[in-house]
Amino acid sequence: MDLLTRLRLWLAAEKLDGVLINSRQNKQPHLGISTGSGYVLVTQTRAHILVDFRYYNDVASRAAGYRMHLLDAANPFAAVVNRIVAQEGLATLGFEGDYVSWQTGSRWRETLNATLCSHSLDPLRQIKTPDEIALIRAACRIADAAARHIQRFIQPGMREREVAAELECFMRQQGADKPAFDTIVASGPRGALPHGKASDKVIEAGEMVTLDFGAQHRGYCSDITRTFLVAGQSQSLESHPLYAVYQTVLEAQLAAIRAIRPGIPCHKVDSVARSAIERAGYGPQFGHNTGHAIGIDVHENPRFSPTDATLLQPGMLLTVEPGIYLAGRGGVRIEDVVLVTDTGAEVLYAMDKTLQLTGER
Repeated sequence: MDLLTRLRLWLAAEKLDGVLINSRQNKQPHLGISTGSGYVLVTQTRAHILVDFRYYNDVASRAAGYRMHLLDAANPFAAVVNRIVAQEGLATLGFEGDYVSWQTGSRWRETLNATLCSHSLDPLRQIKTPDEIALIRAACRIADAAARHIQRFIQPGMREREVAAELECFMRQQGADKPAFDTIVASGPRGALPHGKASDKVIEAGEMVTLDFGAQHRGYCSDITRTFLVAGQSQSLESHPLYAVYQTVLEAQLAAIRAIRPGIPCHKVDSVARSAIERAGYGPQFGHNTGHAIGIDVHENPRFSPTDATLLQPGMLLTVEPGIYLAGRGGVRIEDVVLVTDTGAEVLYAMDKTLQLTGER
């Protein structure tokens, strides 16, 4: 089902004549670019794009099936929308109340000649189209290659910021538009910080280092976490103090992935991962959700959380990322992006998840 057809079915179900879209996330599939500027207005018979001079030609070159409207001093937003309302006889318009300030919403209600109703379009993005899945696959391939590259790159004596810079540069060389979010590099005791962004800390031999990063590719995101053991000491992998913790996290992650299939509620997947970690005695050290949906935003709904009852459906893409965090000692997190298929789940990364030493080819 294409984007406009899905949206028009939603309009009919919500008894709306049209919907005014202004959020970056929900405009992007229509505009073909990611921008906070401009608007999309979709009715049962037409689809409109309203943008200013900066974006008009770029958007117009890819906006087949949409009527373009140039916003300028002679054609301000309210005047253009009211012309469309009059031409198509629109009485009720949905708008994205979650993404509109109180002042803007109040102004729209005063100046637009239609009854405005606040609605959320975010649920319509939960099931990805084949084109969206292909773009997320491409973003995941970039992150997968970057994980393999950075595992070979890291050496004792490097600063976390140096590793993050190398990682982000490599992803751009592989086709990323930019990092999907601020890169996390947390080594040694900082590994106990779930969102320990790269710092000036020097990475030392024998430490665990957790890297959580992603690539944005043509507006769509990937998200991956890998934890490595920094080479340079003679001890075996199995003798490291956090080896058993690593194995527990990996077992929890694999069990959660095996639980994914259509019709399963999201909280069930979270419970599978959480139970495995609790059985190992680390329940209090796993304090976040098991995962989240991903797409245009790196964090979308639904979530693999203890309270999310959303039923999984084919075409959903979510992360699976359990972790254990031990204050003063370090931590371990392992994360994949997973596609819900007709029969189960497909992991979109190929990199081996057994514990690996850095610097190894």
